[in-house]
Amino acid sequence: MAKVVVKSKVKKVKRKFPIEYKAPEVFNSISLGHANVTDLRTLDGKTLKINLMYVTGSMKNQNVRMTFKVNSVESGVCATEVVKYEQIAYYLSRYVKAGTNLVEDSFVVKSKDGKNVRVKPFVVTKSATSKLVLTSIRDKIKELVVNEAASKTSEEFIHAIAMGKIQTGFRNEVKKVFPLKAFEFKTVVTE
Repeated sequence: MAKVVVKSKVKKVKRKFPIEYKAPEVFNSISLGHANVTDLRTLDGKTLKINLMYVTGSMKNQNVRMTFKVNSVESGVCATEVVKYEQIAYYLSRYVKAGTNLVEDSFVVKSKDGKNVRVKPFVVTKSATSKLVLTSIRDKIKELVVNEAASKTSEEFIHAIAMGKIQTGFRNEVKKVFPLKAFEFKTVVTE
């Protein structure tokens, strides 16, 4: 009788490298997380979606998602850049009630560093109003955003929006046209 030979397959284990994701300098280069990867070349262009609360440490920012993109890897540290700022949809829907008007827009502005930034503002009036007033609010917002984006780099612009500095200033300017209930940015994306 012939002997049965069982060959066992040896599984090769690939070596994993520990890496750390770092936020851009405008967010004080804080750590965004750690991971173990087998190939460092696969990291270039990878995106991370993180709640803004974890970046700033403030509970007020838990309604915002930030997307960071890895642009370089050096000695186990992945440098990132901000690609997207986005409000969570159910947070914005609580502002819109009967007897109010919603003003939304979408347009592309050019930042100081030459990048195109798509901005989607979200404005709710305190009471219902005419289309003429809504159009003037939309025009005022576009004028303010274009001027602000032209004076800042794309990362500085998104950082100012993430910290709420731009919304406060713009709300005070736009409420001269008509009283507002809310002024937020639904989405801000670098293209």
